Amino acid sequence: SYGSKIMCSCIFLAERDENSVMSQELNAFPISLGDFEVDREGEKVTGSVFGLAQRVAIYREGQGCTLLSGMDEKEVRSQAYHEVPKPNWSQDTVNWPNGNRLNDSILNLPEYRKIQDLINIEFEDSVKKSHLTHMIVVLHKGELVAEGYGNDHDINTKHTSWSMGKSIISNLVGLQVDKGVLSLDQNGLLPEWSDERKTINLKNMLQATNGLDWVEDYGGVSDATKMLFLNPDAAAIAASKPLKYEPGTYFYYSSGTTNIVSKILRNQLGEENYQRLPYEGLFYKIGMHNTVMEKDASGTFVGSSFVFAPARDFARLGLLMLGKGNWLGEQVLTEDWVKFATTPATAAPMGEYGAQWWLNAGNPSRPDEKKFPSLPNDAFYAGGFEGQWILVIPSKDLVIVRLGFTPKGEFSMDKFASSVIELLP
Repeated sequence: SYGSKIMCSCIFLAERDENSVMSQELNAFPISLGDFEVDREGEKVTGSVFGLAQRVAIYREGQGCTLLSGMDEKEVRSQAYHEVPKPNWSQDTVNWPNGNRLNDSILNLPEYRKIQDLINIEFEDSVKKSHLTHMIVVLHKGELVAEGYGNDHDINTKHTSWSMGKSIISNLVGLQVDKGVLSLDQNGLLPEWSDERKTINLKNMLQATNGLDWVEDYGGVSDATKMLFLNPDAAAIAASKPLKYEPGTYFYYSSGTTNIVSKILRNQLGEENYQRLPYEGLFYKIGMHNTVMEKDASGTFVGSSFVFAPARDFARLGLLMLGKGNWLGEQVLTEDWVKFATTPATAAPMGEYGAQWWLNAGNPSRPDEKKFPSLPNDAFYAGGFEGQWILVIPSKDLVIVRLGFTPKGEFSMDKFASSVIELLP
């Protein structure tokens, strides 16, 4: 299931070839035992092991790839799709950040050339190491000052977000809270939560303090892997879990929580408004014209894990947060929402989590005890499996995006970002 989904997205969304995917994302045992048949005409990938246990992922234009997970292909393909057309102008003719035209006089400043050299070294080294860096983008004072691409990825390649998608779901909720459609203290979030779970409120969900009994593990069969790769309804398996802790008292990072929040949005908004929300409300307002949110077989966005975008689009999301929700004069998110999203949850012991955004705030009693020891305490980030980062450091007016395939975590964002900071003018 994992291999079929990854191969499908990398082929049909990222436009890479089978050999590239097999040599990188699907190279590890036991996934490497899989045989993956790519049907370009039928727009699907079928995976099996020694011809057994076939699993199918299908591609749908504008919606990315979806694992069928036991559902009928025809049924999934026939689901209603409410497309939001892309803006009808070329970003190549418009200046950054709405467009892709960069300022050469800024790029050629000596300090930024040194940052570019730092990026180039990372790509040279990544070929020799077990980790692979695919893309890096550095923004300073709102300008794109250096970037790099490699290992079968370029400026247009859409890359998986993994858990960076959680931060996008947070922002989508923020749009609805800002409008008064949702409120942080509302509870009774799902119809089936008629028991003690009805006390869980939206703030608990966003801050990963809902208290549900969940296992976030990707080393084998677990709640998280069953949700993403074996179940047609990602939110349902998470929502079925009983309460283990009193809501608001215990922090536990959970992909299941994010997918429940995605389902809550769907229930609240209705099908068409839900499907249109990411594109109309967020992506197309800030130049993220090439971002795609993928769905599970039931039709819910898998916000915990499956958003695909080029590095520059992810950088634009970081820039929006750096600007406290303001984009070229338009307040896309309110400052209050951005402040809430980047304020530590009381139950997070190291001040490491806000509302689906990771923080570097540090232990309230010992601020030096923090996730990134070398970086300022005001740093926050969207982080994802295998080394995906959108790092925002307001005190340095800095955004860094790093995307890659680093299953063992050899890439150090703490070291790389601190090196960038040393070179800033």
